[in-house]
Amino acid sequence: MRWLTSWKPAISAVFLSISVLAFSHWRYLAGFTTAELKWQQRWNQRDVFDAQSLEKGQRKAREEEQRRQGEIDAIREKAEQELAVVKADVDSARATAASLHKKSAKLARSLAARERTCRTKTTGTSTPNGNNAIMLSELFRLADERAGMLAEYADNARARGLACEAAYDALCQQR
Repeated sequence: MRWLTSWKPAISAVFLSISVLAFSHWRYLAGFTTAELKWQQRWNQRDVFDAQSLEKGQRKAREEEQRRQGEIDAIREKAEQELAVVKADVDSARATAASLHKKSAKLARSLAARERTCRTKTTGTSTPNGNNAIMLSELFRLADERAGMLAEYADNARARGLACEAAYDALCQQR
């Protein structure tokens, strides 16, 4: 039993060491858990902030897109109205031109008939066709039709170009 009495301080020292070690480990885990909870709170706050920032950014982007789309729609509507005015002007000009062409053709036929009758009554002259006035009338009609087509194309191109320029300006003015 002697060995028991000499081991008592050693066992007490081991028990004390194990107790200190267990207490230290328990305090380490408590501190680690506390630190982990603090970091988890910070991460959660960061995630909430990131989600709010993302939502705010998306909302702003949608509002900007809707504003721009509204401007583009207004520009498109204005351009369609201008094109309708151009079409109405073209139709009016064509109707007026058709009336003038009919009058011109009638006058040309009348002049050609008068020229033929005058020439045939004059002695010693050759009998011409009398088609000069008709030919000039037809040439005038063709030139007028072509000018009308070119004017229509130019008016359409101008209206579309102005609409495109307005759309570009509307989109780029915010940058």
